[in-house]
Parts: sequence; C-alpha cells; structure tokens
Amino acid sequence: MIDTCTRFTAFYGTARGGRVAYALGYTGLGVAASRFGADVALDLLSGESTERTRLTMVRKRPVPFPPEPLRFAGVQLTRWSMGRADARAGRRNLWLRGLDRAGLGFDS
Repeated sequence: MIDTCTRFTAFYGTARGGRVAYALGYTGLGVAASRFGADVALDLLSGESTERTRLTMVRKRPVPFPPEPLRFAGVQLTRWSMGRADARAGRRNLWLRGLDRAGLGFDS
C-alpha cells in the first residue's frame, strides 16, 4: 500500500492504550523501510526508549495536509514552482524555499 504525508516519509505511533502500533506515510520505499517500520513498532509496543524511538520521525507527527480548496491551490502552486525551478537551473522561488523552511516537501 502506498500512502504519503507532508514529510514524504513514514511516521509512527500507538493506539488503543499502547496495545497497537502503526506506521503510516509509506511511499513505496521497499523492504528495508518496511523492516525498519516493524522494528519501530516493536520498540513502541515494548515501551523502551531505543535509538529508533528517539528519532524525530518517530516522536513527532507530520503537519497534516490542508483541507480543500487550499490543498488544490497549494499543489498547483508547488507544481508551477517546481517547473519554474527546473527551467531556472534549480533556483527555487520564495514558495519552495518557504516549504523547505517549514519542513515540507522533497528537499526539506
């Protein structure tokens, strides 16, 4: 299954009073990412502090996508900005630099 979030990486957590662990936000990264996610889930269920559970991508949830129609406008502006950056030898405009600073997007 392919999923995504504003960070374009998986994120983790627990539910049902810590009895169920989850990993969301996978974007087709393969077997290694799935094994890592399973290890994180097991660490979360054990309640132990490990090197994996101390990672920011495990401790903090990503910013949610905005609701429509803001989502559509943001996607279109981002697509236009990325096309423009491609045409300008990679120089990113204010919008893309702002997304980078906010921790959103592929180059964040």
